[in-house]
Amino acid sequence: MKSLDKSELIAALLLIALGAFVAMKAWDWPYLTKDGPGPGFFPLWIGGLLVGLSVLLIVLQHSAARKSGKAPPATSWKGARPVLVGWVALMVAVALLKPAGFAVAYALLAAFLVRVVFRQSWFAALMVSVVSAAAFWLVFAKLLRVQIPAGPWGF
Repeated sequence: MKSLDKSELIAALLLIALGAFVAMKAWDWPYLTKDGPGPGFFPLWIGGLLVGLSVLLIVLQHSAARKSGKAPPATSWKGARPVLVGWVALMVAVALLKPAGFAVAYALLAAFLVRVVFRQSWFAALMVSVVSAAAFWLVFAKLLRVQIPAGPWGF
């Protein structure tokens, strides 16, 4: 029997650890409140799904390796660059949430992803970022009255 692809196994184990961490943190928060789902509701489910789906990935990969008798093909890192750039951009956007506000952080993230990762024109990046940031802000901040981080400009 051939072994599992080590890079996918490591990724699955890291996702299991992340999911367990998220679920453990969410366990201390209220699951339900008198108004509906509490702050622990979605993180608990997301953490549980991360763990469950990662275990499923390991089981399915192991099963496929056993049935075929061959080692799975080596992971190609060719497509990893855009994903990693996207993750770094997301982390920068999260860091900008408080100082710049949600709308500005999201607009910058969207513009970066459209222009750099998806290699579209500056015009497309500007249009997608402005329209989607404005739509999110209108729907969540104004219509649903969700408190989202507001920057120094009030949005």
